[in-house]
Amino acid sequence: MKIKNKWGILALMSMSMFIIVIDTTIMNVSISALVADLNTSVTGIQSAISIYGLVMAAFILIGAKMADIIGKKRAFTLGIILFGIGTGTASISNSLGTLIIGWSIIEGLGSSLMMPNIQTILRDNYKGKGLAFAYGIIGAVGAIGVAVGPIVGGFLTSYYSWRWAFRLELAIVVFVLLMIGTIKKDVLPKIKPKFDFAGAFLSSIGLASVVLGILAAQNHGWFWAKQPIMIGSNEFAPFGLSITPLLMGFGFMLLMGLFSWEAHLEEKGEPGLFKPSLFKVVVLRTALNVRFIQMMFMAGFMFVFPLYLQLTHGLSAIDTGLALMPNSIALLITAILGTKLGTKFTSKRIIQSGLVLSIIGFFIMATTVNADTTLEGAFPGTIVLGFGIGLIVSQIVNLELSSVKGEDVAEASGLDGVFQQLGNSIGVAVIGSILISSLVFGMQTAIDNQREYLPEDIRIEINNKLEIGVDLVDDATVHKNLVDYGLSDEMATEITQDYANSRTDAFGAGMAFLGFLSGLALLLTIRMPNVKLLKSDS
Repeated sequence: MKIKNKWGILALMSMSMFIIVIDTTIMNVSISALVADLNTSVTGIQSAISIYGLVMAAFILIGAKMADIIGKKRAFTLGIILFGIGTGTASISNSLGTLIIGWSIIEGLGSSLMMPNIQTILRDNYKGKGLAFAYGIIGAVGAIGVAVGPIVGGFLTSYYSWRWAFRLELAIVVFVLLMIGTIKKDVLPKIKPKFDFAGAFLSSIGLASVVLGILAAQNHGWFWAKQPIMIGSNEFAPFGLSITPLLMGFGFMLLMGLFSWEAHLEEKGEPGLFKPSLFKVVVLRTALNVRFIQMMFMAGFMFVFPLYLQLTHGLSAIDTGLALMPNSIALLITAILGTKLGTKFTSKRIIQSGLVLSIIGFFIMATTVNADTTLEGAFPGTIVLGFGIGLIVSQIVNLELSSVKGEDVAEASGLDGVFQQLGNSIGVAVIGSILISSLVFGMQTAIDNQREYLPEDIRIEINNKLEIGVDLVDDATVHKNLVDYGLSDEMATEITQDYANSRTDAFGAGMAFLGFLSGLALLLTIRMPNVKLLKSDS
Protein backbone atom coordinates (compact mmCIF):
# COMPACT_ATOMS: atom_id res chain seq x y z
CA MET A 1 0.00 0.00 0.00
CA LYS A 2 1.24 3.49 -0.82
CA ILE A 3 2.43 5.67 2.06
CA LYS A 4 -0.13 8.28 1.02
CA ASN A 5 -2.95 5.76 1.36
CA LYS A 6 -1.63 4.61 4.73
CA TRP A 7 -1.65 8.18 6.05
CA GLY A 8 -5.05 8.71 4.47
CA ILE A 9 -6.58 5.71 6.25
CA LEU A 10 -5.12 6.77 9.60
CA ALA A 11 -6.43 10.32 9.07
CA LEU A 12 -9.92 9.03 8.22
CA MET A 13 -10.02 6.69 11.22
CA SER A 14 -8.72 9.46 13.49
CA MET A 15 -11.40 11.90 12.34
CA SER A 16 -14.05 9.23 12.77
CA MET A 17 -12.90 8.42 16.30
CA PHE A 18 -12.75 12.16 17.05
CA ILE A 19 -16.41 12.79 16.22
CA ILE A 20 -17.50 9.70 18.18
CA VAL A 21 -15.60 10.82 21.29
CA ILE A 22 -16.39 14.53 21.05
CA ASP A 23 -20.06 13.68 20.58
CA THR A 24 -20.14 12.36 24.16
CA THR A 25 -18.68 15.55 25.72
CA ILE A 26 -19.59 18.43 23.42
CA MET A 27 -23.18 18.74 24.68
CA ASN A 28 -22.51 18.53 28.42
CA VAL A 29 -21.73 22.25 28.66
CA SER A 30 -24.85 23.08 26.60
CA ILE A 31 -27.46 21.44 28.86
CA SER A 32 -28.99 24.76 29.97
CA ALA A 33 -29.21 26.00 26.37
CA LEU A 34 -30.80 22.73 25.23
CA VAL A 35 -33.36 22.91 28.04
CA ALA A 36 -34.33 26.46 27.05
CA ASP A 37 -34.36 25.96 23.25
CA LEU A 38 -36.21 22.64 23.27
CA ASN A 39 -38.61 23.60 26.09
CA THR A 40 -37.62 20.53 28.08
CA SER A 41 -35.96 19.76 31.43
CA VAL A 42 -32.56 18.69 32.73
CA THR A 43 -34.05 15.23 33.27
CA GLY A 44 -35.04 15.13 29.59
CA ILE A 45 -31.51 15.98 28.41
CA GLN A 46 -30.12 13.46 30.90
CA SER A 47 -32.32 10.82 29.26
CA ALA A 48 -30.99 11.76 25.82
CA ILE A 49 -27.38 11.37 27.02
CA SER A 50 -28.12 8.02 28.68
CA ILE A 51 -30.00 6.65 25.67
CA TYR A 52 -27.08 7.57 23.39
CA GLY A 53 -24.69 5.49 25.52
CA LEU A 54 -27.29 2.74 25.83
CA VAL A 55 -27.74 2.40 22.06
CA MET A 56 -23.97 2.19 21.57
CA ALA A 57 -23.61 -0.40 24.33
CA ALA A 58 -26.50 -2.48 23.00
CA PHE A 59 -25.33 -2.56 19.37
CA ILE A 60 -21.53 -2.36 19.46
CA LEU A 61 -21.09 -6.16 19.46
CA ILE A 62 -23.65 -6.36 16.69
CA GLY A 63 -21.65 -3.75 14.76
CA ALA A 64 -18.51 -5.86 15.13
CA LYS A 65 -20.29 -9.01 13.88
CA MET A 66 -21.76 -7.13 10.91
CA ALA A 67 -18.22 -6.77 9.58
CA ASP A 68 -17.99 -10.55 9.23
CA ILE A 69 -21.18 -10.60 7.17
CA ILE A 70 -21.11 -7.48 4.97
CA GLY A 71 -17.42 -6.55 5.35
CA LYS A 72 -15.52 -4.06 7.50
CA LYS A 73 -15.55 -1.23 4.97
CA ARG A 74 -19.27 -1.59 4.25
CA ALA A 75 -20.14 -1.78 7.95
CA PHE A 76 -18.02 1.30 8.66
CA THR A 77 -19.51 3.17 5.68
CA LEU A 78 -23.05 2.34 6.82
CA GLY A 79 -22.10 3.56 10.28
CA ILE A 80 -20.70 6.91 9.09
CA ILE A 81 -23.79 7.46 6.90
CA LEU A 82 -26.11 6.77 9.86
CA PHE A 83 -23.99 9.06 12.03
CA GLY A 84 -24.34 11.83 9.45
CA ILE A 85 -28.12 11.38 9.21
CA GLY A 86 -28.35 11.44 13.00
CA THR A 87 -26.19 14.50 13.54
CA GLY A 88 -28.01 16.32 10.73
CA THR A 89 -31.37 15.50 12.35
CA ALA A 90 -30.11 16.62 15.76
CA SER A 91 -28.91 19.94 14.31
CA ILE A 92 -32.44 20.86 13.16
CA SER A 93 -34.36 19.33 16.08
CA ASN A 94 -37.02 21.52 17.67
CA SER A 95 -38.09 19.11 20.40
CA LEU A 96 -36.56 16.63 22.82
CA GLY A 97 -38.13 13.75 20.89
CA THR A 98 -36.42 14.76 17.64
CA LEU A 99 -33.11 15.25 19.45
CA ILE A 100 -33.34 11.75 20.94
CA ILE A 101 -34.20 10.23 17.53
CA GLY A 102 -31.31 12.01 15.78
CA TRP A 103 -28.61 12.15 18.43
CA SER A 104 -29.33 9.31 20.83
CA ILE A 105 -30.71 6.64 18.48
CA ILE A 106 -29.51 7.20 14.88
CA GLU A 107 -26.08 8.57 15.86
CA GLY A 108 -25.77 5.87 18.52
CA LEU A 109 -26.42 3.18 15.90
CA GLY A 110 -23.89 4.79 13.56
CA SER A 111 -21.25 4.95 16.29
CA SER A 112 -21.82 1.29 17.20
CA LEU A 113 -21.01 0.32 13.59
CA MET A 114 -18.05 2.69 13.30
CA MET A 115 -16.18 2.14 16.57
CA PRO A 116 -15.39 -1.61 16.37
CA ASN A 117 -14.57 -1.39 12.67
CA ILE A 118 -12.11 1.47 13.17
CA GLN A 119 -9.99 -1.04 15.09
CA THR A 120 -10.35 -3.83 12.50
CA ILE A 121 -9.62 -1.51 9.54
CA LEU A 122 -6.43 -0.37 11.28
CA ARG A 123 -5.38 -3.98 11.89
CA ASP A 124 -5.93 -4.75 8.21
CA ASN A 125 -3.70 -1.90 7.06
CA TYR A 126 -0.92 -1.68 9.64
CA LYS A 127 1.41 -4.24 11.16
CA GLY A 128 4.03 -4.28 13.91
CA LYS A 129 5.34 -0.84 14.85
CA GLY A 130 3.02 0.76 12.31
CA LEU A 131 -0.01 -0.72 14.06
CA ALA A 132 1.30 0.36 17.47
CA PHE A 133 1.80 3.87 16.11
CA ALA A 134 -1.72 3.90 14.61
CA TYR A 135 -3.26 2.75 17.91
CA GLY A 136 -1.25 5.43 19.71
CA ILE A 137 -2.61 8.12 17.39
CA ILE A 138 -6.18 6.88 17.82
CA GLY A 139 -5.75 6.87 21.60
CA ALA A 140 -4.34 10.40 21.55
CA VAL A 141 -7.22 11.57 19.34
CA GLY A 142 -9.67 10.08 21.84
CA ALA A 143 -7.99 11.93 24.72
CA ILE A 144 -7.96 15.18 22.72
CA GLY A 145 -11.66 14.72 21.90
CA VAL A 146 -12.48 14.43 25.60
CA ALA A 147 -10.34 17.49 26.34
CA VAL A 148 -11.56 19.87 23.63
CA GLY A 149 -15.21 18.76 23.49
CA PRO A 150 -16.38 21.10 26.29
CA ILE A 151 -14.41 24.02 24.84
CA VAL A 152 -15.77 23.56 21.31
CA GLY A 153 -19.30 22.98 22.58
CA GLY A 154 -19.13 25.99 24.89
CA PHE A 155 -17.77 28.29 22.17
CA LEU A 156 -20.34 27.29 19.56
CA THR A 157 -23.25 27.43 22.04
CA SER A 158 -22.29 30.84 23.44
CA TYR A 159 -21.42 32.63 20.19
CA TYR A 160 -23.55 30.77 17.64
CA SER A 161 -25.78 27.84 18.62
CA TRP A 162 -25.42 24.34 20.04
CA ARG A 163 -26.74 23.21 16.66
CA TRP A 164 -23.41 24.12 15.09
CA ALA A 165 -21.70 21.44 17.17
CA PHE A 166 -23.73 18.83 15.27
CA ARG A 167 -23.15 20.66 11.97
CA LEU A 168 -19.39 20.57 12.58
CA GLU A 169 -19.63 16.80 13.01
CA LEU A 170 -21.69 16.59 9.82
CA ALA A 171 -18.96 18.43 7.90
CA ILE A 172 -16.39 15.87 9.08
CA VAL A 173 -18.77 13.04 8.10
CA VAL A 174 -19.05 14.45 4.56
CA PHE A 175 -15.26 14.68 4.26
CA VAL A 176 -14.79 11.08 5.46
CA LEU A 177 -17.37 9.87 2.93
CA LEU A 178 -15.62 11.73 0.12
CA MET A 179 -12.34 10.01 1.03
CA ILE A 180 -13.81 6.57 1.80
CA GLY A 181 -12.22 5.15 -1.36
CA THR A 182 -8.87 5.22 0.45
CA ILE A 183 -9.96 2.11 2.36
CA LYS A 184 -9.42 -1.09 0.39
CA LYS A 185 -12.42 -3.13 -0.69
CA ASP A 186 -13.72 -5.93 1.48
CA VAL A 187 -12.83 -9.52 0.63
CA LEU A 188 -15.82 -11.50 1.89
CA PRO A 189 -15.70 -15.22 2.70
CA LYS A 190 -17.50 -17.46 0.22
CA ILE A 191 -19.67 -18.82 3.03
CA LYS A 192 -21.07 -15.98 5.10
CA PRO A 193 -21.22 -16.64 8.83
CA LYS A 194 -24.64 -16.77 10.45
CA PHE A 195 -25.83 -13.73 12.31
CA ASP A 196 -26.87 -14.29 15.92
CA PHE A 197 -30.36 -12.76 15.81
CA ALA A 198 -31.39 -14.28 19.13
CA GLY A 199 -28.32 -12.87 20.87
CA ALA A 200 -28.86 -9.47 19.29
CA PHE A 201 -32.46 -9.40 20.53
CA LEU A 202 -31.60 -10.50 24.07
CA SER A 203 -28.67 -8.07 24.27
CA SER A 204 -30.43 -4.96 22.97
CA ILE A 205 -33.75 -5.44 24.79
CA GLY A 206 -32.06 -6.59 28.02
CA LEU A 207 -29.68 -3.64 28.24
CA ALA A 208 -32.42 -1.20 27.22
CA SER A 209 -34.73 -2.47 29.96
CA VAL A 210 -32.08 -2.06 32.67
CA VAL A 211 -31.09 1.50 31.69
CA LEU A 212 -34.65 2.69 31.04
CA GLY A 213 -35.62 1.23 34.42
CA ILE A 214 -32.95 3.36 36.12
CA LEU A 215 -34.10 6.45 34.22
CA ALA A 216 -37.72 5.81 35.24
CA ALA A 217 -36.73 5.77 38.93
CA GLN A 218 -36.50 9.56 39.06
CA ASN A 219 -40.18 10.11 38.33
CA HIS A 220 -41.68 6.78 39.37
CA GLY A 221 -39.56 5.64 42.33
CA TRP A 222 -37.05 2.85 42.84
CA PHE A 223 -39.50 0.38 44.36
CA TRP A 224 -42.93 1.79 45.29
CA ALA A 225 -44.63 3.86 42.62
CA LYS A 226 -44.55 7.64 43.16
CA GLN A 227 -46.96 7.81 40.25
CA PRO A 228 -48.29 5.12 37.90
CA ILE A 229 -47.30 4.60 34.29
CA MET A 230 -50.09 5.71 31.96
CA ILE A 231 -50.83 3.28 29.11
CA GLY A 232 -53.44 5.10 27.10
CA SER A 233 -56.04 6.13 29.66
CA ASN A 234 -55.17 3.26 32.02
CA GLU A 235 -52.87 3.47 35.04
CA PHE A 236 -50.22 0.76 35.46
CA ALA A 237 -48.70 0.16 38.91
CA PRO A 238 -49.23 -3.53 39.83
CA PHE A 239 -49.31 -4.07 43.61
CA GLY A 240 -48.23 -0.45 44.00
CA LEU A 241 -44.82 -1.20 42.45
CA SER A 242 -42.84 1.29 40.42
CA ILE A 243 -42.06 0.44 36.81
CA THR A 244 -38.34 0.52 37.74
CA PRO A 245 -37.96 -2.93 39.43
CA LEU A 246 -40.21 -4.46 36.75
CA LEU A 247 -38.10 -3.11 33.88
CA MET A 248 -34.79 -3.88 35.57
CA GLY A 249 -35.90 -7.38 36.59
CA PHE A 250 -37.04 -8.09 33.03
CA GLY A 251 -33.74 -6.74 31.68
CA PHE A 252 -31.58 -8.84 34.00
CA MET A 253 -33.64 -11.91 33.11
CA LEU A 254 -32.96 -11.34 29.40
CA LEU A 255 -29.25 -10.76 30.03
CA MET A 256 -29.05 -14.05 31.96
CA GLY A 257 -30.72 -15.67 28.96
CA LEU A 258 -28.16 -13.98 26.70
CA PHE A 259 -25.21 -15.51 28.56
CA SER A 260 -26.88 -18.91 28.55
CA TRP A 261 -27.56 -18.68 24.81
CA GLU A 262 -24.05 -17.48 23.93
CA ALA A 263 -22.53 -20.28 26.05
CA HIS A 264 -24.70 -22.74 24.11
CA LEU A 265 -23.44 -21.38 20.77
CA GLU A 266 -19.80 -21.42 21.93
CA GLU A 267 -20.15 -25.02 23.10
CA LYS A 268 -21.51 -26.01 19.67
CA GLY A 269 -18.76 -24.06 17.91
CA GLU A 270 -21.23 -21.70 16.24
CA PRO A 271 -20.67 -17.93 15.92
CA GLY A 272 -22.31 -15.69 18.50
CA LEU A 273 -22.05 -12.11 19.69
CA PHE A 274 -19.26 -12.97 22.16
CA LYS A 275 -17.60 -15.90 23.92
CA PRO A 276 -18.79 -16.21 27.52
CA SER A 277 -15.63 -18.20 28.25
CA LEU A 278 -13.67 -14.93 28.03
CA PHE A 279 -15.25 -13.89 31.32
CA LYS A 280 -13.45 -16.82 32.97
CA VAL A 281 -10.22 -14.85 32.41
CA VAL A 282 -9.94 -13.18 35.81
CA VAL A 283 -7.79 -10.29 34.59
CA LEU A 284 -10.16 -9.43 31.73
CA ARG A 285 -13.26 -9.74 33.91
CA THR A 286 -11.73 -7.52 36.61
CA ALA A 287 -10.46 -4.94 34.12
CA LEU A 288 -13.86 -4.75 32.39
CA ASN A 289 -15.57 -4.16 35.75
CA VAL A 290 -13.07 -1.42 36.60
CA ARG A 291 -13.59 0.08 33.14
CA PHE A 292 -17.36 0.05 33.65
CA ILE A 293 -17.14 1.85 37.00
CA GLN A 294 -14.49 4.29 35.71
CA MET A 295 -16.85 5.29 32.90
CA MET A 296 -19.72 5.58 35.40
CA PHE A 297 -17.93 8.14 37.56
CA MET A 298 -16.36 9.95 34.60
CA ALA A 299 -19.72 10.33 32.82
CA GLY A 300 -21.39 11.26 36.12
CA PHE A 301 -18.83 14.01 36.71
CA MET A 302 -19.25 15.37 33.17
CA PHE A 303 -22.99 15.59 33.81
CA VAL A 304 -22.96 16.99 37.37
CA PHE A 305 -20.13 19.53 37.27
CA PRO A 306 -21.33 21.57 34.26
CA LEU A 307 -24.80 21.73 35.87
CA TYR A 308 -23.25 22.93 39.13
CA LEU A 309 -21.32 25.65 37.29
CA GLN A 310 -24.35 26.84 35.33
CA LEU A 311 -27.13 26.58 37.92
CA THR A 312 -25.20 27.59 41.05
CA HIS A 313 -22.71 30.07 39.60
CA GLY A 314 -24.60 31.15 36.46
CA LEU A 315 -21.77 30.36 34.03
CA SER A 316 -22.40 30.46 30.31
CA ALA A 317 -21.63 27.50 28.06
CA ILE A 318 -18.24 28.92 27.00
CA ASP A 319 -17.28 29.77 30.59
CA THR A 320 -18.30 26.24 31.61
CA GLY A 321 -16.06 24.80 28.92
CA LEU A 322 -13.17 26.99 30.07
CA ALA A 323 -13.79 25.98 33.69
CA LEU A 324 -13.47 22.32 32.65
CA MET A 325 -10.18 22.99 30.84
CA PRO A 326 -7.91 22.32 33.87
CA ASN A 327 -9.54 18.90 34.26
CA SER A 328 -9.16 18.17 30.54
CA ILE A 329 -5.51 19.25 30.44
CA ALA A 330 -4.69 17.17 33.52
CA LEU A 331 -6.40 14.14 31.94
CA LEU A 332 -4.54 14.62 28.66
CA ILE A 333 -1.15 14.95 30.39
CA THR A 334 -1.39 11.73 32.41
CA ALA A 335 -3.07 9.82 29.55
CA ILE A 336 0.04 10.53 27.46
CA LEU A 337 2.60 10.16 30.26
CA GLY A 338 0.90 6.99 31.48
CA THR A 339 2.41 5.01 28.59
CA LYS A 340 5.91 6.06 29.67
CA LEU A 341 5.12 5.22 33.28
CA GLY A 342 4.08 1.77 32.10
CA THR A 343 7.73 0.96 31.39
CA LYS A 344 8.70 1.68 35.01
CA PHE A 345 5.64 0.62 37.02
CA THR A 346 3.05 -2.14 36.75
CA SER A 347 -0.33 -1.33 35.20
CA LYS A 348 -2.01 -2.40 38.44
CA ARG A 349 -0.13 0.23 40.48
CA ILE A 350 -0.73 2.93 37.89
CA ILE A 351 -4.46 2.20 37.76
CA GLN A 352 -4.64 2.06 41.57
CA SER A 353 -2.82 5.40 41.77
CA GLY A 354 -5.34 6.85 39.32
CA LEU A 355 -8.25 5.58 41.40
CA VAL A 356 -6.75 6.98 44.63
CA LEU A 357 -6.37 10.38 42.93
CA SER A 358 -9.97 10.12 41.71
CA ILE A 359 -11.19 9.45 45.27
CA ILE A 360 -9.21 12.45 46.54
CA GLY A 361 -10.54 14.64 43.72
CA PHE A 362 -14.16 13.74 44.43
CA PHE A 363 -13.60 14.18 48.19
CA ILE A 364 -12.27 17.71 47.58
CA MET A 365 -15.25 18.55 45.40
CA ALA A 366 -17.79 16.99 47.77
CA THR A 367 -16.47 19.12 50.63
CA THR A 368 -16.04 22.35 48.66
CA VAL A 369 -19.20 22.23 46.53
CA ASN A 370 -21.62 23.91 48.93
CA ALA A 371 -23.74 27.02 49.08
CA ASP A 372 -20.92 29.15 50.57
CA THR A 373 -18.02 28.07 48.34
CA THR A 374 -16.48 30.26 45.67
CA LEU A 375 -16.25 29.01 42.11
CA GLU A 376 -12.48 28.58 42.37
CA GLY A 377 -12.86 26.33 45.41
CA ALA A 378 -13.95 23.37 43.27
CA PHE A 379 -11.07 23.59 40.76
CA PRO A 380 -8.36 21.73 42.74
CA GLY A 381 -10.62 18.69 42.95
CA THR A 382 -11.26 18.67 39.19
CA ILE A 383 -7.53 18.84 38.45
CA VAL A 384 -6.71 15.96 40.80
CA LEU A 385 -9.58 13.96 39.25
CA GLY A 386 -8.24 14.67 35.75
CA PHE A 387 -4.81 13.33 36.70
CA GLY A 388 -6.46 10.23 38.15
CA ILE A 389 -8.66 9.42 35.15
CA GLY A 390 -5.73 9.98 32.78
CA LEU A 391 -3.65 7.37 34.61
CA ILE A 392 -6.51 4.84 34.48
CA VAL A 393 -7.27 5.22 30.77
CA SER A 394 -3.58 5.03 29.87
CA GLN A 395 -3.44 1.41 31.13
CA ILE A 396 -6.87 -0.21 31.28
CA VAL A 397 -7.39 -1.11 27.60
CA ASN A 398 -3.87 -2.49 27.22
CA LEU A 399 -4.42 -4.59 30.35
CA GLU A 400 -7.68 -5.97 28.93
CA LEU A 401 -6.31 -6.87 25.52
CA SER A 402 -3.05 -8.33 26.81
CA SER A 403 -4.98 -10.74 29.06
CA VAL A 404 -6.42 -12.77 26.14
CA LYS A 405 -5.06 -14.78 23.23
CA GLY A 406 -4.35 -13.05 19.93
CA GLU A 407 -7.44 -14.47 18.22
CA ASP A 408 -9.64 -13.08 21.01
CA VAL A 409 -8.25 -9.51 20.99
CA ALA A 410 -10.95 -8.20 18.65
CA GLU A 411 -13.70 -9.68 20.80
CA ALA A 412 -12.14 -8.34 24.01
CA SER A 413 -11.98 -4.91 22.36
CA GLY A 414 -15.70 -5.16 21.55
CA LEU A 415 -16.49 -6.08 25.15
CA ASP A 416 -14.49 -3.05 26.29
CA GLY A 417 -16.68 -0.89 24.08
CA VAL A 418 -19.84 -2.41 25.58
CA PHE A 419 -18.71 -1.91 29.19
CA GLN A 420 -17.45 1.58 28.39
CA GLN A 421 -20.70 2.80 26.86
CA LEU A 422 -22.84 0.95 29.39
CA GLY A 423 -20.92 2.69 32.17
CA ASN A 424 -21.47 6.00 30.39
CA SER A 425 -25.21 5.39 30.08
CA ILE A 426 -25.85 4.01 33.57
CA GLY A 427 -23.52 6.56 35.18
CA VAL A 428 -25.57 9.50 33.88
CA ALA A 429 -28.86 7.76 34.72
CA VAL A 430 -27.85 6.90 38.30
CA ILE A 431 -26.24 10.24 39.13
CA GLY A 432 -29.33 12.04 37.86
CA SER A 433 -31.52 9.95 40.16
CA ILE A 434 -29.25 10.65 43.13
CA LEU A 435 -29.31 14.39 42.45
CA ILE A 436 -33.10 14.47 42.32
CA SER A 437 -33.51 12.28 45.42
CA SER A 438 -31.10 14.45 47.40
CA LEU A 439 -32.79 17.62 46.17
CA VAL A 440 -36.25 16.35 47.14
CA PHE A 441 -35.03 15.37 50.63
CA GLY A 442 -33.43 18.78 51.14
CA MET A 443 -36.54 20.61 49.97
CA GLN A 444 -38.87 18.52 52.14
CA THR A 445 -36.73 19.34 55.17
CA ALA A 446 -36.70 23.04 54.28
CA ILE A 447 -40.49 23.16 53.72
CA ASP A 448 -41.10 21.45 57.07
CA ASN A 449 -38.88 24.06 58.72
CA GLN A 450 -41.19 26.73 57.22
CA ARG A 451 -44.15 25.17 59.03
CA GLU A 452 -44.76 28.28 61.16
CA TYR A 453 -44.80 30.70 58.23
CA LEU A 454 -46.20 28.67 55.33
CA PRO A 455 -49.98 28.07 55.16
CA GLU A 456 -50.80 24.43 55.93
CA ASP A 457 -52.66 23.75 52.67
CA ILE A 458 -49.82 25.18 50.55
CA ARG A 459 -47.18 23.28 52.56
CA ILE A 460 -49.04 19.98 52.09
CA GLU A 461 -49.53 20.62 48.36
CA ILE A 462 -45.85 21.48 47.84
CA ASN A 463 -44.80 18.32 49.72
CA ASN A 464 -47.18 16.26 47.59
CA LYS A 465 -45.58 17.65 44.45
CA LEU A 466 -42.11 16.94 45.87
CA GLU A 467 -43.12 13.32 46.41
CA ILE A 468 -43.69 13.01 42.66
CA GLY A 469 -40.45 14.75 41.84
CA VAL A 470 -38.69 18.04 41.14
CA ASP A 471 -36.31 19.23 38.47
CA LEU A 472 -32.95 20.98 38.52
CA VAL A 473 -33.52 24.60 37.46
CA ASP A 474 -31.97 27.99 38.17
CA ASP A 475 -33.05 30.30 41.00
CA ALA A 476 -34.94 32.74 38.78
CA THR A 477 -37.18 29.96 37.44
CA VAL A 478 -37.93 28.70 40.95
CA HIS A 479 -38.82 32.21 42.21
CA LYS A 480 -41.10 32.92 39.24
CA ASN A 481 -42.92 29.59 39.62
CA LEU A 482 -43.49 30.21 43.33
CA VAL A 483 -44.86 33.73 42.73
CA ASP A 484 -47.12 32.39 39.97
CA TYR A 485 -48.24 29.74 42.45
CA GLY A 486 -49.53 32.49 44.74
CA LEU A 487 -46.78 32.97 47.32
CA SER A 488 -45.66 36.43 48.38
CA ASP A 489 -42.40 37.74 46.97
CA GLU A 490 -40.79 37.51 50.42
CA MET A 491 -41.84 33.88 50.98
CA ALA A 492 -40.91 32.98 47.38
CA THR A 493 -37.44 34.47 47.92
CA GLU A 494 -36.94 32.50 51.14
CA ILE A 495 -38.03 29.17 49.60
CA THR A 496 -35.90 29.89 46.51
CA GLN A 497 -32.88 30.22 48.80
CA ASP A 498 -33.80 26.92 50.44
CA TYR A 499 -34.02 25.36 46.98
CA ALA A 500 -30.63 26.80 45.99
CA ASN A 501 -29.03 25.39 49.15
CA SER A 502 -30.68 21.99 48.65
CA ARG A 503 -29.62 21.91 45.00
CA THR A 504 -26.00 22.66 45.85
CA ASP A 505 -26.06 20.06 48.64
CA ALA A 506 -27.38 17.60 46.04
CA PHE A 507 -24.37 18.36 43.82
CA GLY A 508 -22.11 17.66 46.81
CA ALA A 509 -23.92 14.38 47.48
CA GLY A 510 -23.47 13.45 43.83
CA MET A 511 -19.71 14.04 44.05
CA ALA A 512 -19.55 11.94 47.22
CA PHE A 513 -21.33 9.08 45.45
CA LEU A 514 -18.88 9.28 42.53
CA GLY A 515 -16.04 9.10 45.06
CA PHE A 516 -17.67 5.97 46.49
CA LEU A 517 -17.68 4.43 43.00
CA SER A 518 -13.96 5.20 42.69
CA GLY A 519 -13.35 3.39 45.98
CA LEU A 520 -15.37 0.40 44.77
CA ALA A 521 -13.24 0.21 41.61
CA LEU A 522 -10.10 0.39 43.77
CA LEU A 523 -11.24 -2.67 45.72
CA LEU A 524 -11.76 -4.58 42.46
CA THR A 525 -8.14 -3.99 41.40
CA ILE A 526 -6.91 -6.31 44.17
CA ARG A 527 -7.28 -9.26 41.78
CA MET A 528 -5.27 -7.63 39.00
CA PRO A 529 -1.81 -9.10 38.24
CA ASN A 530 1.08 -6.97 39.43
CA VAL A 531 3.18 -7.18 36.26
CA LYS A 532 4.56 -4.66 33.78
CA LEU A 533 2.98 -4.81 30.33
CA LEU A 534 5.61 -2.65 28.66
CA LYS A 535 9.36 -3.21 28.61
CA SER A 536 11.78 -0.38 29.12
CA ASP A 537 14.00 0.54 26.16
CA SER A 538 17.01 0.81 28.44
